Amino acid sequence: MVRAAYADGQTQAEIAQTLGRSLRFVQGLFRRNGITPRIAAKRDQRGAKNARWKGDAAGYPAMHLRLYATRGRPFPCSVCGTTTARAYDWANLTGKFSDLTDYVPMCRSCHAKHDGKVQNLRR
Repeated sequence: MVRAAYADGQTQAEIAQTLGRSLRFVQGLFRRNGITPRIAAKRDQRGAKNARWKGDAAGYPAMHLRLYATRGRPFPCSVCGTTTARAYDWANLTGKFSDLTDYVPMCRSCHAKHDGKVQNLRR
């Protein structure tokens, strides 16, 4: 039964759950019966496949990490077109932070103007 379930693609953990036993017990069964376990493959854990995925409820740092992972580094500035600025940022246009297509690359100067930081400094 164990050999057939494993041949059908079930994992050792799934077999243990089906039998109502521990994973250590199933591993012992494998050793005693000469069943060679499969080599664990790296699983794709990006996005919703990750157990810690928060989706649209993710915070500011997580959204920026997600943005950099999907869109890369911002360059050049979409406002002034400069390619010689020291730093570039992804600037959100409408406030929909979970929409990764709502960001455009801007140099730090244009980003500060876009966000209104320059006006706040003048007050």
